[in-house]
Amino acid sequence: MENFYLNASDLYMKYFGGYLGIDMVSFKMDKSICVYGKSMSGKTTLLRCIAGLEQYDGQIETNAKDIVFTFDISSLKKFKSVKQNIAYPLIIRNETNIDGKVLSIAKAFAIEDLLDKSISDLTISQKKLVVLARAFVRDADLYLLDDPLNGVENREKYFKVILDLIKDKTVIYTTSELKEAKCFDRIMLMAYKKCIGIGTIEELSSCPKTIDVMKLLYNYEYENLILNVKDDKYFVEINGITYSVPNPISDVYVGKEVVFLKDKKEILDMYFDKSTEYLISMR
Repeated sequence: MENFYLNASDLYMKYFGGYLGIDMVSFKMDKSICVYGKSMSGKTTLLRCIAGLEQYDGQIETNAKDIVFTFDISSLKKFKSVKQNIAYPLIIRNETNIDGKVLSIAKAFAIEDLLDKSISDLTISQKKLVVLARAFVRDADLYLLDDPLNGVENREKYFKVILDLIKDKTVIYTTSELKEAKCFDRIMLMAYKKCIGIGTIEELSSCPKTIDVMKLLYNYEYENLILNVKDDKYFVEINGITYSVPNPISDVYVGKEVVFLKDKKEILDMYFDKSTEYLISMR
């Protein structure tokens, strides 16, 4: 889509029962982006809000009129054939050359031999490929691909297929695989339901601004953190980079290995509010 844009401002969403979905997420995009984060970081909720499937606070502005969202395998019609499932979005739009389009996308995902089989006869991996074929069988303004290869056998092979298919398309691709995220020109990092960084992989990794970014990009674990103090400012050093931290309860912790505890959970979250009480505990 030419001149595509999507602007999201202060997106906030809670599920029934008070479970936090996303927390004040803002970003702008005019081309494809990868949303990278671990499980439960808010990636799926973000896509569901963009797709209009959830009620949320904040604002989303976009000129995309036709949006494809990759639902999970439960969305497939299990007593229909693979061909009927892939063709469904074409049929309801009265498109032409349906058989040719279905066969072409089926070949891309190497499932052309499954076209006459019932969905109920497929493996989970095969069903996920049908979901992808159904998503790409038609053109759209924006594709929302929610960790589409999770559970797919030979993931690397099919990731290359997706990269080839999206060359001339606009997508938001979520993943928990760093090597997949690195294949995109622009990456959004998510943790604790927040956007904690956005940019190219070079920009994000050359000088990580927070420990959470370090953890995502380098699989950093909470080890060998020595609390230091200089000019009444407290900090830790990781790979030669200095990170400021909240003032501890007592100087007794200076020079010791420490972990930071927030809400009684071991969370190294450097996006702290000075009004928030942090405890520092020696290991």
